[in-house]
Parts: sequence; structure tokens; C-alpha cells
Amino acid sequence: MSTNPFKITLLISILSIAIALTLIWGTAQTAPSIIRYSTLSNTPYIKVESINVTSNGVYIRLALINNGTLAFKPTGGWVEVVDTGQVVNVTVINGTVIAKLPLTPQWVSLASVGVKGIVSGVLNGSGAYIAFFDVVPIHVINTIGIADVSYADCVLNVTLSVDTVVPVVIGPIINMSLFTVSTPGYYVFETVGVVNATIYALAGSHNVTLMIRVSPVLGRYTYVYSCNYLSGFSKYTLWLPIGVTYMYPTGNVTSYTLLTKTFVVGGGS
Repeated sequence: MSTNPFKITLLISILSIAIALTLIWGTAQTAPSIIRYSTLSNTPYIKVESINVTSNGVYIRLALINNGTLAFKPTGGWVEVVDTGQVVNVTVINGTVIAKLPLTPQWVSLASVGVKGIVSGVLNGSGAYIAFFDVVPIHVINTIGIADVSYADCVLNVTLSVDTVVPVVIGPIINMSLFTVSTPGYYVFETVGVVNATIYALAGSHNVTLMIRVSPVLGRYTYVYSCNYLSGFSKYTLWLPIGVTYMYPTGNVTSYTLLTKTFVVGGGS
């Protein structure tokens, strides 16, 4: 009796397929235990920590994250702000990486920006580079404070230190008062309600003087106890709740803040 070659070939093929399927199944079961995943969890990297927009420039602070045993020491590099096209070299101070850019008009209308760059340095004794890219919200810093105060003949002069990235209108005033720093304390004057005294200040860092004639014409509830400093008292506090309107290209934004100044008449502060 002769053997059919076709049947033999078919049986061998079926057997081979069965063996292959068995091997594939076995490999799938053991793969998780023999595969080792490689990640960047143990390598240093750079991220943008903060972006502060001030009247003196834009400050970008980079954070170096050193993981594991690979220690990276930054020595230089550069950053580019994608949204403004500005490129600048970084400065490394005591391991802190900072970039300073000129303040351009685009910044006052941005909420966040993309920042990319390369930080050069030394990694375990050898030269190395770390590339990075982040999209980061910006922080606009505007500050207004009282630099000096004078009061005589019912005229109050308040010198304001202005440090803003956009022009501002300072005022009106709500419920201001001048009183002695003593026990008990005595009022020189006080107002209840809105005092419509305002002053315009350009963007930048400078001083402006707000002059207020303190008298009942300011409003019905204006109480003037003296047109000059009180005799026998040298230390005073000015209490000045005031509105500030920031004139952004996208629209004006008004906020209210409390400005205070304690000072000594005839010198000191």
C-alpha cells in the first residue's frame, strides 16, 4: 500500500503550525518578565520654572531637575520665545539658569508662551547638552507704592513709585485718612466715600506726585481736624485705598489696592 505524498505534506504543515502557535503563546506569557523598559526617569532634564514680565525686562527662570546618579552642571546655553521670536543666551548664577529679554509690546497681550532652547553643561565629567520645550503662563508684575508724603496748609502731596509694563491711571481714592502713630492715636483728617483725585502715569519705572486739597469740597463726609501736622507728634501713617486702571492693548483692567506709608515728619521713614 503506497503512501499519499499530499497527505504527508499536509500533516507536517499542520504540525508545524501547531508548534509555531505554541511557541508564540509561550513567548507572549514570558515576555513581561524578560523585557526591560528604558525611560528618561533617571536622566537630568530642564523645564521652564517661571516667566516674569516687568518694566525692566522679561525674566525666564529655568529649573534643572537632576535624577538618579547622572549629575548635570549647567554652564551656558540659549532660549527662544516662540511667540515673540526673541533669542537670548542664558546666564548661570550659582547653578540657577536665567534668561533676560527686552520687554517688547507683544508681551503685554500674551497669557502664555512657548519657550525652547538648549542648556550646555557637564554631565559626569563630560560635555553635554539638554534640549527642552515648554508652554508656560507668564506673570506680569506691576507695582505701585508710596515713596513720600507731605502735608501742609490742607494740601496732601503723595509721591507714588510706579513700576508698570503698561500706562496706568491711579485713582480714585476711597476712605483715606492720616493719623498719628501713638497711643491714643489722633486723626489729622479722614474721608468717607470716593475722592475723585487721579493721575496718569506712563509705563516704566518712575515717580509721580498726586496732589489732593483736603477740605469738605472733596465730599460730604470729609473731616479735617488740622490743616497741618499735629503739634507734639512726629510719626504718622497715611491710609490710602486707591483704584488703579491698567491700560492693556486688549482693554483696561481696574483693580483696587491699599497703599500705606508710615513716616516721621522732619526725616526718617
